[in-house]
Amino acid sequence: MAQQVEAKEEIKQPIEVEEALYPPYNFSWLVENKIAGMGCPQSVANLNYLADVGINHLITLSPEKIPPILECTRKLKWTEIRIKEFAAPTLRQIIKFIEICERADINGHIIGVHCRHGRGRTGTLLACYLVKFKNMTPERAVMTVRVQRPGSCETHDQEKIVCHYHDCIKGTINKTDYRLVDDKLYFDISMKYMYPDEEKQKKEESDTIEELMKKIDATKLEELIRKEELEERRKRSKAMVIHHKIYF
Repeated sequence: MAQQVEAKEEIKQPIEVEEALYPPYNFSWLVENKIAGMGCPQSVANLNYLADVGINHLITLSPEKIPPILECTRKLKWTEIRIKEFAAPTLRQIIKFIEICERADINGHIIGVHCRHGRGRTGTLLACYLVKFKNMTPERAVMTVRVQRPGSCETHDQEKIVCHYHDCIKGTINKTDYRLVDDKLYFDISMKYMYPDEEKQKKEESDTIEELMKKIDATKLEELIRKEELEERRKRSKAMVIHHKIYF
């Protein structure tokens, strides 16, 4: 009696090949195992790399370029601080960033921060990090970030906001007005800011001028306008100027 040999077909399982992990463009540590800067992560492999090196909180500064965070299966907390490209962060945005870093330090988390290319906006906040946590002067902080990450703090406005943040936390500014930075008036070349009482006074004077202009003849109009322009310049000279000591 012939034995019937049953051939058992082997079920071949598909072999899953793990995607190679690689760092995002311009990735580097500012402080080892504390905080890193980078360009925008382009792929899930970039995000997985960040998770593998210990980063568990990613901060995005570029509203025009965000990472594929929803496609990532690793545990990675994500925060967005929207800063326009080539612009400086506002004081409120810097404070928000620093608060995240403080909580991360308490909880033992590691921060990754990025914009589009990891230079201007990223470098500015990293310099603020050094001012706050390493007690650096703003000049040294910007220089340190640029040595470690060439091209950081691309614009003059970004440099100035690091100085302004330093002066705020050191108490060398008597009146910290958030509108000063939020409205970008701080970056006026004259560094002047009109406070509400001066604005009200300026408006009242403007109304008075309009009434006078209806009464006077055209020959005296030009002379009056010239006098008012000089007076306005004199009043505007009541400026809030930041006296920042240069350490280099």
